[in-house]
Formats: sequence, C-alpha cells, structure tokens
Amino acid sequence: VYTNPASAELIKYAANGYLAMKLSYVNAVAELCERVGAEIGNVTEGMGYDRRIGQTFLSPGPGWGGSCLPKDTAALLQIADSHDFEFRLLRATIDTNTRQRQRMVDKVRLAVTGRRNGSLSHTRLCLFGLTFKAGTDDLRDSPALAVAALLRQAGAELFAYDPGISAEHADIQTGLAVVDDPYLAAKDCDAVVVLTEWPQFRLLDWARLGEVVRQPVVVDTRNLLDRDTLGRAGFSWVGVGSA
Repeated sequence: VYTNPASAELIKYAANGYLAMKLSYVNAVAELCERVGAEIGNVTEGMGYDRRIGQTFLSPGPGWGGSCLPKDTAALLQIADSHDFEFRLLRATIDTNTRQRQRMVDKVRLAVTGRRNGSLSHTRLCLFGLTFKAGTDDLRDSPALAVAALLRQAGAELFAYDPGISAEHADIQTGLAVVDDPYLAAKDCDAVVVLTEWPQFRLLDWARLGEVVRQPVVVDTRNLLDRDTLGRAGFSWVGVGSA
C-alpha cells in the first residue's frame, strides 16, 4: 500500500485494534454463554465456518496482552482523543479486557470458596503459565501476570510454573515464587489456575498432581485441558464460556 503518513500510521494501529476488539468480543460472548447454558467452543466453531469471520482470534481467555495489542490500542485511543473523537468502541474493547481479568479472579474465588466474593486469604494457588502466550518467554503486558497481581491483592499465596522461562530469572521479573517443577508448584495448593495455553500442561500426570494438591480444583482460563481427563484424575474443572 502506497499512502500518506497519517494512513500508514493508522493501518497498524487499526489492524491491532480490530484484533483486540475481536478477542474482547469473544470473551464477552463467553460470559453470555455461561449465563444461558451455551458452550463457547461450539459457538466459536460455528462462527469460524463463516469465511467473513474466520477461525483465528476466537479463543476466550484471561484477556489479551503482549507487546503489541495493549500498546497499539492505547496509541489509537490517544490519537482519537487528541482529535476530539470519542472512540467508544475501542474504549469498550479495552474496558472489557480489563474486566476479563477480574472475571478470572472471581472464577477462582467461586471454585475455591464456593462464593464469587469469597476470601482468598490464606489460600495457596498454583499458577500454570506466566508468559502472555505459549511459545515465548515474553512477559510484557501478560494477562497471566495481571491476573496474578489481582489474586495476590486478594490475599492468595502464589506459586507458579512456566515451561518457557527459568525460575531463576522469573522470580526477579515477576516477583512471584516460580519453580521449575510443576508438581512442586502444585504442592498443598487449593487450586491450579491455568493462565497460558502451553500444550505441555496437557501432558502432565494429573493423577500425580491430584496426590499433591490440597484441593483437586482446576480453573482453566484458556480452556486448554480436557475436562474428562481431569475428571478421571479426580479434579473438578472450571473453564471459560461453559455452563
């Protein structure tokens, strides 16, 4: 595309703003699914068959992050504000993303205490995944870290494992107790919270994990794990967008 500087600047910002909006939309639909008894996996599969929509960026989760989407949506919003344009749709996209992180904390509260506003004080939680997505060691604007911060503010004691980063460096970068052994991270914990979609988590010995946790509860914010597999290992499973 050969264009002027203003258009060139907006191309990237508008593209990433649209992707962020798509993710926030899916997370909002996932919440609606929980209320009406629908399954988000079935809904997004059906949506994806429409070629106008496509099958990418349709996965619910703890919110979007990383080095691009937060920065570019903020930049696009700043451009709009500086030109006296109230970009309500983009602002709602960002607000929905912020709210999604708190929703994940509420899911943990409900799964552990039985109440959506239950206290997490003196609760030990195992966090599986800290990077903003699988396949990277990038922690910048990670939704996993945002959820972790909210859980810590709520009084929970946190232990984390991420196959993409070493515990030695992660401790310093995140301020969390990070270990290199998932079974050690889960020891005596009241719930395992999956925050990044690392496929390695599917390969763990969940029966063994069931023997070391205090409560066999999984809050799967990425809908990564198989509910039946966890059930056979004695775990209860809580996902996103499921009744």
